[in-house]
Amino acid sequence: MAGSFTHIPYLPYHEDPLLAARIEGLTLLAHQVNEPVVIVDSDLRLIYANPSAERLAGTCPLVEPGASAPAPPAGPSSCPACPAKELAENPRDPSASPAAPIDERCPLPRAVPIVGQTGVGCVVMMGPTGQPSVIWNAQAGDEQSRNDRAIASDLPELVGESPPMRQLIEMIRLVAASEATVLIQGESGTGKELVAKTIHRQSRRRARPFVVVECSSLPETLLESELFGHVRGAFTGATSDRKGLFEEAEGGTIFLDEIADTTPVFQAKLLRVLQEGEIKPVGSNRSIKVDVRVISASNCPLEGLMKAKAFRLDLYYRLAVLPLTIPPLRERREDIPLLVRYFLKQSCRKHGRDVPTVDDHAMEALMAHHWPGNVRELENLVERVVVTSQRTPLTAHDFFGCLPNRSESNPVSLREIGRTARREVEKTRILDALRQTGGDKTQAAKLLGISRASLYNKLKAYSIK
Repeated sequence: MAGSFTHIPYLPYHEDPLLAARIEGLTLLAHQVNEPVVIVDSDLRLIYANPSAERLAGTCPLVEPGASAPAPPAGPSSCPACPAKELAENPRDPSASPAAPIDERCPLPRAVPIVGQTGVGCVVMMGPTGQPSVIWNAQAGDEQSRNDRAIASDLPELVGESPPMRQLIEMIRLVAASEATVLIQGESGTGKELVAKTIHRQSRRRARPFVVVECSSLPETLLESELFGHVRGAFTGATSDRKGLFEEAEGGTIFLDEIADTTPVFQAKLLRVLQEGEIKPVGSNRSIKVDVRVISASNCPLEGLMKAKAFRLDLYYRLAVLPLTIPPLRERREDIPLLVRYFLKQSCRKHGRDVPTVDDHAMEALMAHHWPGNVRELENLVERVVVTSQRTPLTAHDFFGCLPNRSESNPVSLREIGRTARREVEKTRILDALRQTGGDKTQAAKLLGISRASLYNKLKAYSIK
């Protein structure tokens, strides 16, 4: 049966260039992995199955060696527990709920939608037969054991057990095995660079450079010089030849952050690099071959920019062969306790503190917060609390410096957080000075660099006896 699983010619996905590009990218990487991977259309007709899926023929009704079939089967069958069937019968927004429910009775327990330009849908089914991965099988045991398993997984930087994060982690594992370009989309603070680094570390290029380019921070002329290099005399100030970041990343990965902020002129030059695999330094007529994998990211949907003619359609197809969407924190609130404990451990290790606990009311307040800054905001908040608070368990006041029942409609202002942080830091410094001087207020005032009267006023304000 080897080689019998290929594209089936009657399927109409070739009419959608974006969908075709995504399916092609997935088939390229699926051919290299040991886990069974199957791609079907929205009617559950087989498009592709990788060699590892051959052993499922006869076990899974979706996997049939029909590469030479002249017409679609009359009625594709499926098991009662089929996640692909569930996804086909209940289509959903992949960015909001990207994976069908997992059913342990199914040999392919994970179904993920593939969305094209015209909405023609296919389903990717992934997973080793009868062996859901550790991330997906982390249901038994108490909450702390689940937390420890999630943090100690083979992707320790990506913390989360919510359905959107499970699907993202599984896709990262597959994407990392390929050489295709990847487009990562998500709001600011969701961790796009972290996902790009994780893909690089899981790929065969892990021993080579990972180069980050902030496209939004450089004007077009400097961005071109930074990426492609320049020759001496190319412009004023170019006193010598200089290698570009594409050359610096040779054999590795280059991460183009905020790709949406580039101009159409630069986009045309980047498209040529992706098509030809070569760059041309500014001021030079000589092209240089490069072997670099490109991962790009944007915090705004590129589809909207394409409609407004602000982003090239052909470049989008090149960049989005394998698209990933990172969910905002408010759409995976069940991951907040995991993230809080993870960031507490990281910050306490950094600042030499013992890891505190968090009381239930504080955790409820954290889970109710809207988090406009996403995971980055949560990480910064946790580090601030580690620096400014000495007690355990931590309370909602430690995190928000306000009434504990904050909600999305009444978020904590940055000014309030900053004022509370300054007060907590000052109170901690006063207590430390008093400890060092054995309670001698005159010496403590000298140590703090304030007058004795000011110290007494602060002791009264902070209720320090």
